[in-house]
Amino acid sequence: MRTQAALVAAMAALVLVGCSSDPAGLSAPSPPASPSATPTPTADPTDPTVIRTTGTPVTSGAVTLTVSVPGLAVTVDPDGSARAAVPGGVLIAAPEGLTIAALTDGTAAVRDGVGAFVAGLTTDPWGSALVQVGPDVVRLDDAAGLWFTSVAVESAVWGEAEGGRSLAVTPSAWARARGLAAQEGLWAQVVALAPDADTPGMKAQLECHELGAPDKATWNLEPWRPDVDVIEMIRERCNP
Repeated sequence: MRTQAALVAAMAALVLVGCSSDPAGLSAPSPPASPSATPTPTADPTDPTVIRTTGTPVTSGAVTLTVSVPGLAVTVDPDGSARAAVPGGVLIAAPEGLTIAALTDGTAAVRDGVGAFVAGLTTDPWGSALVQVGPDVVRLDDAAGLWFTSVAVESAVWGEAEGGRSLAVTPSAWARARGLAAQEGLWAQVVALAPDADTPGMKAQLECHELGAPDKATWNLEPWRPDVDVIEMIRERCNP
């Protein structure tokens, strides 16, 4: 009986093995594993290249900023400055190879590779400040008007005044509106047009005229005048 029972058990095992095997290779092959889906990268909206590619160009002279909103209406003044009304939250990118710096009064200066002024940007109303995002990008949080120019000084011509040489500086309308960007641009362009003007006394006279005589037709700066402190400069109406 034990031999017969063992024989029956062995035969049953062989039947089970035969049922689980596929000697003819008829079973369907297992499908290959699906590769993991690769997420599509999202473009960084603060990337200056993205802004320049998709935004609205705003040009003054040889310098072009780009505002992150496409299709903005841009007007150009007779002096070559450009204006655009923009919504809040826009990003503004400098041209490739240049930087844009948000200054402490909310204005901004566009500079070249050695840090020299090439253009300036202000907002209207004045309290709408430009905020630094990166070396090439600033942000404007509030809806405002942008005023952009590459011209702070229309002309700087040497002549003679009552005491000797005098430099007649004609500022642009943008520079007359004042601000740190205008102050930087005025001095940079005065020195570029009249290198002999590069003295502390002439710079002090220029800054005094910017603050105290914005509507005067020309700002007359004389190198022979003494270099005095701010209080004396103001007391003498910018001509000590």
